[in-house]
Amino acid sequence: MECYFFGTFNPPHKGHIELAKKVLDEFNFEKIIFVPSNVPPHKSEFIEGFHRFNMLKLIEEEKIKVSDIELKMDIPSYTYKTVEKLLGDNKKLNFIIGFDAFKNIETWKNPEYLKEKLHFIVLKRRGDKKEEIEKLKLKGYDFIIADNIDMVDVSSTEIRKKIQNNENIDNLIDGKVKRYIEENGLYR
Repeated sequence: MECYFFGTFNPPHKGHIELAKKVLDEFNFEKIIFVPSNVPPHKSEFIEGFHRFNMLKLIEEEKIKVSDIELKMDIPSYTYKTVEKLLGDNKKLNFIIGFDAFKNIETWKNPEYLKEKLHFIVLKRRGDKKEEIEKLKLKGYDFIIADNIDMVDVSSTEIRKKIQNNENIDNLIDGKVKRYIEENGLYR
């Protein structure tokens, strides 16, 4: 059984991989598949999808893979469209999502479809209150809160700012990703 981890990954950082590994262990998935969004409808500051895809490819592992499915789709990138393509013969997909994003799932395009086709693995930060999303269970959303997994307190926004300010990011991103960023002049 596999689980999908959608996001902008702008840039992908050690926290993304750490979370994926924790979800693999906690839920015994065979693999986690990162799906970088192409042109996310709710974000304005991001680099081209092919760069984010290439950076993720650099940090693939045996059980952590990357899909370019959204990069081949029309824009903007709506999650429900990608889920339609990924489903195949499956009835539901496992889907990793952050607490804040899940709180707002009903503002996403076609949330009824997502409710029907996704089993959400909700990752929270310290201080997030479960009560804030419990109402979604009453509305029919299929989810589990990954209580044993705390979100890693690293933000892509923070990394981008550090790059712009020529600050050290060695402890935040993989060395191969850092080289890719430097070689391609990203986030400057």
